[in-house]
Amino acid sequence: MMRVRLIRAVLLAVFLAALVVPAPAQEPAEEGIEVTADELEYEADQKLLKGKGNVVVTYGPDTLRADYMTVRTDTQDAHAKGNVVHERGGQVWRGEEIHYNFKTRKGDFGEFTAEMDPYYIKAKDSQRVSANEFVLKNATITTCDGPKPEYRIHAREARIINNERLVARHVVFFLGPVPIFYVPKWTRQFAGDKMDIDIMPGYSSRMGPFLLTAYNYRLNDVFRAATHLDYRVKRGVGVGQDLLWGDSRLPYRGEIQGYYTQDDGPLEGRSDRDIEEFGDLIENDRYRVRLADVRSFSARDTMITELNYVSDPGIIEDFFNREFRDNAQPENRVSLTHRGDQFSAGLQVNKRLNDFYENVDRAPEAFFNVPSIQLGDSPLYYESANSAGLLERVFTEKSGKEDYDAFRLDSAHMVYYPTRHFGFLNVMPRAGYRGTYYSKTFDETAETNIVSTVDSNDVVSITNDVVRTRIDRGSDLRNLYELGFETSFKAFGLWHNEPLMLGRDDRGLRHVVEPYARHTYIPEPNLLPEALPQFDRVDQLTKRHDVQLGLRNRFQTKRNARVHDLIDVDVYSYYRIEKDEDEEDFSNVFVDTRLRLQEWWAMDFDAEYDPYEGEVDKFNTQLAFLGREDTRLSLEYRYQKDRRDQVAGELVLFPNRNWSFTIYERYSFELSELEEQSYFVQHKTRCMGYGAGFRKVGEDLQFWFQIWLLAFPNTSLELGL
Repeated sequence: MMRVRLIRAVLLAVFLAALVVPAPAQEPAEEGIEVTADELEYEADQKLLKGKGNVVVTYGPDTLRADYMTVRTDTQDAHAKGNVVHERGGQVWRGEEIHYNFKTRKGDFGEFTAEMDPYYIKAKDSQRVSANEFVLKNATITTCDGPKPEYRIHAREARIINNERLVARHVVFFLGPVPIFYVPKWTRQFAGDKMDIDIMPGYSSRMGPFLLTAYNYRLNDVFRAATHLDYRVKRGVGVGQDLLWGDSRLPYRGEIQGYYTQDDGPLEGRSDRDIEEFGDLIENDRYRVRLADVRSFSARDTMITELNYVSDPGIIEDFFNREFRDNAQPENRVSLTHRGDQFSAGLQVNKRLNDFYENVDRAPEAFFNVPSIQLGDSPLYYESANSAGLLERVFTEKSGKEDYDAFRLDSAHMVYYPTRHFGFLNVMPRAGYRGTYYSKTFDETAETNIVSTVDSNDVVSITNDVVRTRIDRGSDLRNLYELGFETSFKAFGLWHNEPLMLGRDDRGLRHVVEPYARHTYIPEPNLLPEALPQFDRVDQLTKRHDVQLGLRNRFQTKRNARVHDLIDVDVYSYYRIEKDEDEEDFSNVFVDTRLRLQEWWAMDFDAEYDPYEGEVDKFNTQLAFLGREDTRLSLEYRYQKDRRDQVAGELVLFPNRNWSFTIYERYSFELSELEEQSYFVQHKTRCMGYGAGFRKVGEDLQFWFQIWLLAFPNTSLELGL
């Protein structure tokens, strides 16, 4: 097994905008200089301009204000005192005294305060040592206004170069009066996103007390980065480095993530089933590397890349739980797509990188699809879907199954003939052919052997051992022919033509009824699924003869002068003209419903009902309420016969206020227990965010505290507990 150690790279940056020094005035008569003051005089023998009281000197984009100011017109030395303010390009510098020379662009600015949104900067002393370099001594940087900022960054010396880059030395980060981070040297480009540090201390019964930190910074206009340093008492130290690229103006975006931990308890909190299944694959050295990239070469050409390499099948669940919920098995694929005027084409590669996962490798597979298009001036329409690729079904070693592969070429074509009869009845016959070539096909035989065993008590047990054998039949072409038709019509009824009580802008109520039927006939192909290597649904296609019978009901109104569906209900079932021995005449009854009665709530649900057993096989529903100030409540119920019966709800109160609350709970009716519950409260001050949370998943208890800067609200921390 490959052993990877990720070394933490200290890539640091500072958030400080450029200070621009004003160009004070020369003689009153010189072009480009504007001077105003309560009292203004000029001593010609000394070539000295003096201003007193509300002195304002404007020179190009610079404006300099002070209670008192002198400017030597021969040497261009300026001296300003008392409530000195310099403004340029929206940046504001404040101080009590300035000595500056406009020819050399050197000077002594002394103690000052600068405002560069969203930053507030103070320094004990400041000098401009050249036209392109500015030096700050004992500088303090923060996004918190006021004499006692909740957090600050202190640098013994900082140099601003070309108003674009800052190089600081001996930098210390403070949270209140407490120093929390030290960096000997800190270099930062001003352009783009700002720096931010996320801190999350807490406790988990599986991880013990923990501290997760993320330091987020921008490298240049395109690249951003995040450095992670985590400590979990029961699991040890974890380090990670993320590199992100992209911009809203650029045709690409992506990221590389690396994470490594020397896990002191890799099997901590795992079930006996997990330990039996893959416990021997989890060692102390645990890591993951992930690459994700999306880029557009043109308006028609796009490439998507997703690559993942992990040390074991449990690391994503253990340390990146939010990601695990979305996708339990990480994918590895690269796809290139081109969209033409009347077609789409592409190439994809999907490859398993870790042998403890099962997968269908596609190395590569190409596709060429044609959407429904009219054939010249004829009344016929045509569509096609085509693919060709080298496919391999790979299994884990423990499964005991043997890998298999084949080249597959699949080409499906369909022709439609839309017609309209009696002014209301839509009838659309169709005919199609699907040819699928396999480089390998086979016959499968089953042989039953009688096996006898004797236990320690000399008791003889007899079992049947079924051995399945595949006999290779070579390449072959499966032929699928399809005939069918679709028919439907719509009936309208206007129930109400006045304003409704549902909403301020709703007017009228119309009922639309649409009965429909879809007939499909596919005779038995020359190759059945059991003779084919199974990769996906294409290989499962076989004979079929049924009619889909459905009824769609919609209740509509006019909302904001546009037609709006208040209720949309689609009910359908399949009547099997030809059926297998274990099948009934009709399939389950399917119901898909969408409710949008009010703008502040929405509801969707789908269900499957077995009319022969008289019971519901499946039912899912989602209900969402949106209140004032983005307060929202969402409820979800999921039921599947003999598999799942659970309800979940989330309540988010006042997310935009200084105090906000989030509650989430998931209850299992099948187990009669609360499977998951979490509570999170956050408080926002002038410039800081503080959060505290509790979460219980199964037997695992988690507590955490979180701190972030409001000027930089996007956190990169992943609880992964």
